[in-house]
Amino acid sequence: MRKRTIKKFLLGTTIITNLCAINAYAVGPGMYMGLMFGPATNDGSEQSAQVLNSPTTVQVTPKSNQFASRVFAGYQMNKYVAVETGITYIPSINFTAKNDVETCGSTSMRVRDIEFLGKGIIPFGNYFDVFGKAGVAYVYQSTGGALNPDLSEDCGKTKYTSKFAPAISIGASYNLSQSWVADVSVNRIMVGGILKNITTLAIGISYHIVDRYCGQFLCDD
Repeated sequence: MRKRTIKKFLLGTTIITNLCAINAYAVGPGMYMGLMFGPATNDGSEQSAQVLNSPTTVQVTPKSNQFASRVFAGYQMNKYVAVETGITYIPSINFTAKNDVETCGSTSMRVRDIEFLGKGIIPFGNYFDVFGKAGVAYVYQSTGGALNPDLSEDCGKTKYTSKFAPAISIGASYNLSQSWVADVSVNRIMVGGILKNITTLAIGISYHIVDRYCGQFLCDD
């Protein structure tokens, strides 16, 4: 009876140890993809906008709070280094005129970008990581005609610009499993111009296509 009890105890200990090993094993190298979203702010200030049917301008103020989303994909070479690309969507940023003065045209800006980033990772055990990202974003902006005053015309023309801009990020992640990772991060794109910087506080989830381990061996599935 005693031997049987010891065998059962050892068997139970082995099972629990293996389960803990599966849960505690850090995410390995491989491709990943994910989604992140959260509130975004810009550092834009008051601008002059052309008034409707008048060769004058009025001061307009940008809406500072937006809600941004981002899809991304990358490849993690090891537990310290990864490369990543992403596309960020930010709704139109509207400028509001003082005293509800009507402007001659649109007073909104649209920003789209695609980022190319390097990612440095510092692991803390098998569950937590802190990370930093840095790289470049290719930014496309459109600026409404009223924000480009031309007092010799009925209204200014919509302006389209594109440029490369610095992009940085810092955050922390938690390994939910060997494939799923959740994170929080602060992300900034230095778009320049009227908006100066766009900063997003985001929550993210990503799926990592990696070899899964059962204890010290690869799982059959």
